[in-house]
Amino acid sequence: MQKLILVGALGVAVGLLLGIVLGRYLLEREWSQPNVLMRVSAADAQRSTGKDADPSPKQGTLLLGPAPIARARMVLAEITKADPLVLEVGDVGNSDEGNELHLDLKNRGKCAVKSFSGTAYGYDAFGKPSAMNKGGEYYVAFNEDNVSDLAPNETHSFNLLLHHVNNASLAVAHVDSVTCTDGTKWARN
Repeated sequence: MQKLILVGALGVAVGLLLGIVLGRYLLEREWSQPNVLMRVSAADAQRSTGKDADPSPKQGTLLLGPAPIARARMVLAEITKADPLVLEVGDVGNSDEGNELHLDLKNRGKCAVKSFSGTAYGYDAFGKPSAMNKGGEYYVAFNEDNVSDLAPNETHSFNLLLHHVNNASLAVAHVDSVTCTDGTKWARN
């Protein structure tokens, strides 16, 4: 009987050790994806077109790869550190009309913003990429013209009705182009 208990305890200990090592390996593999940044291909840009399709980024737009939300936030912090308009808070929620993307954007620039466009990414409650578009992509394009309340150091709330959200509840985003009221423009390379 003691041998059976000893063998069982040894099996549990070895299983636990293997689980920890394998889990850590899989987590490191997921976090260390080399293709975190990529460009939208022509096929990706056309995948979510047609009736009721949410906007898809144009061909050549910089995209984050399907990394976990913590990794995506680290990468976005690095690539947007000098941007004039950045995301403060982002989420996907329900409204009377359906699912909505909510972004609070802060103007760090020196001029009042008149229009902007960018890309938002949806994540589920576990931090995994989640479908936000008709083609099943985890991203969606956004833009707004005739903004009147986005002076320097101000925050603007942007909402976009989405039709094909799977179970996204968290969002991160980057702004790719900004036009100021004085005519100056900024765009991501």
